[in-house]
Amino acid sequence: SYTKLEQMHPADLADIVEELGPAEREAIFETIDSEAAADALSEVENPKMQASILESLEPEKAADIVEEMAPDEAADLLGELEEETSEEILEEMDSAPKTEVRELLEFREDTAGGMMNTEYVSLHDGATVADAMSAFRGNEDLLETLNTLFLVDSEERLAASIPMARLFIASGIARLKELASDTLIQVTVDEKQDRVTELFDKYNLLTLPVVDEDGKLAGVITADDVISVLRQK
Repeated sequence: SYTKLEQMHPADLADIVEELGPAEREAIFETIDSEAAADALSEVENPKMQASILESLEPEKAADIVEEMAPDEAADLLGELEEETSEEILEEMDSAPKTEVRELLEFREDTAGGMMNTEYVSLHDGATVADAMSAFRGNEDLLETLNTLFLVDSEERLAASIPMARLFIASGIARLKELASDTLIQVTVDEKQDRVTELFDKYNLLTLPVVDEDGKLAGVITADDVISVLRQK
């Protein structure tokens, strides 16, 4: 039953998919819910198999699945496809996720820009703990993986990072910048992948902010992103 497949853990469903032939894989991804398909596709370890699955689907269905993926994962996957196929899928996507994915596709895969995700929570540098809690309520879909939030100044330049755990022992009126990490570790979008992994190892990071040439927050790299890179080496 395809309904039962949707209820499986994505990693378990990916294991099943990897053992099937192309026709069976296509049948599953054509039929199951797009969110479940996106989660399972993200868990498939072989990038070439991921690309093969997406190429076997109608562009509209493929677009529905890609829209449910994290922007960085979606960009990595589309980067594995022929340019014509990738463009067909992008054309079927809604404008907001399409814009995010297109921007990420501009970066080289072996740079911080190519690794980063554009899903994060940032607030102005005068914000309070109460403001942060309000922002979380507007980003419930990120809470499962969110461990750090960021402060930016009036020109959107990265000003500080705050571990989420510190919010729960602070009053609602406390200024977030008072809870900031002592050292702000960041990289630029063109930083090399090897340097990024070195920083995660050296400082035991969970999240690393990525800034553009003007110091503006462009995205974040998480430990999961680094683990995915290391698994492919």
